Amino acid sequence: MTSEHTNLFQRATKNFGKVLTGKAVGAIISLIYLALAARGLGTNGFGIIILIHSYMLMCTRVVSFKSYDIIVKYGAEFLAANERREFQDLIKFTFLLDLFAAILGIFLGAFIVYLWGHNFGIPSEAISLAVIYCILIISNVTDTTTGILRICDRFDIVAFLAIVEPIIRLLGVTIAFYSDSPWQAYLMAWFAARISYFCISLIVAGYELSRKNLLQSFSWKIPRPTLRNPKIWGFSWSSNFYGSTNSIGIQFTTLAVGSLIGASGAALFKVAQELAEASAKAAVVFSSALYPELARLATSSQGNSQIRSVVRKTAKSSVFIGFIFTGLLVIAGELILQTFFGQQFSDAYGTMIILSIATSVLLITYPYEAALYSIGKPHIALVIKLSVTLTQLIVLIIMLQSVGIVGAGYAAVLSSLLSAVALIYMTNRRIN
Repeated sequence: MTSEHTNLFQRATKNFGKVLTGKAVGAIISLIYLALAARGLGTNGFGIIILIHSYMLMCTRVVSFKSYDIIVKYGAEFLAANERREFQDLIKFTFLLDLFAAILGIFLGAFIVYLWGHNFGIPSEAISLAVIYCILIISNVTDTTTGILRICDRFDIVAFLAIVEPIIRLLGVTIAFYSDSPWQAYLMAWFAARISYFCISLIVAGYELSRKNLLQSFSWKIPRPTLRNPKIWGFSWSSNFYGSTNSIGIQFTTLAVGSLIGASGAALFKVAQELAEASAKAAVVFSSALYPELARLATSSQGNSQIRSVVRKTAKSSVFIGFIFTGLLVIAGELILQTFFGQQFSDAYGTMIILSIATSVLLITYPYEAALYSIGKPHIALVIKLSVTLTQLIVLIIMLQSVGIVGAGYAAVLSSLLSAVALIYMTNRRIN
């Protein structure tokens, strides 16, 4: 590996360390408030919250254009050329795109859950609150704020933001737990935490732009960035379709479990998923730190060969860590479930182990996805994700009806294997 490769990997690792610190603290806090909610509400009440929150997240991702990827991809070029006006137009473009998409998502999400919420396993007495909860789809705008912080290399702020929502949620859940409150109070804690994260993200991103003098001569005149970057709309729609498909594969699984098995089943699946995917969260963090570096490499004359070297090294390290984590869960997973969540959640053990295996395989894919985005080929990742997700959903429905929630784990393993093979093959073809 050349010195340039080494420096790139070191920068990505440094940024990864910053964000991982926040994510690690956030993960620990999340484990605490999830355990409190699980013990305070039991599987049914906890499952209702999980279903409502999962529905909101699915709607948010469906309308998301993953603006952070757009900003990193095109913003890196503008900042490197000191083209401040073009960078401002890009920020306005993504912000307005996120805002209008969020408003559309709020109305459509509320309408659908009002009419058909029971089909997702949400009980009739919770439908009205599920409708109100759709207001949180406005948090889609934080895709732009995240992109701003990444392109400005402020991963320390990203780390800070990673703990805002968990801390506020923990405070609210703690109050609800010790006051023996119903599930509605817990849901209010989830709501308040999300809104707080949204507001703080806007403030810190605006401050960072101001600090770097990137708001100088700024106006809200409607931008026309496609005149300078004719491919930006294609990139944006590919990102949207990819995010939508990815969300369906993640959040829809929880909703499918709730629909076919009930709120209690959704609670068990959520706990299993939360523990099994801990290693994936770390990989996503590293991928977000790696992507800006790959985007910069893609503009160099030998970018493809350098990208290939970094991606392969990252993938090998990721999958190794993933299987070590799976081994730890095999040994201590059941004890963790009983100690933190209670005896009634021990039934999630088998599903948790299978999901952890699926996650370990999936870890291979993150650096390859980042590589495709960095070279401006998100449509390839989209086609792969769409094909794999459709296959996963078909298998999911069949397996849930035949073997219960553990079937969601089997569907995830198949999905991870197909994604890994397809992404490795297609990415290598593009960067050779």
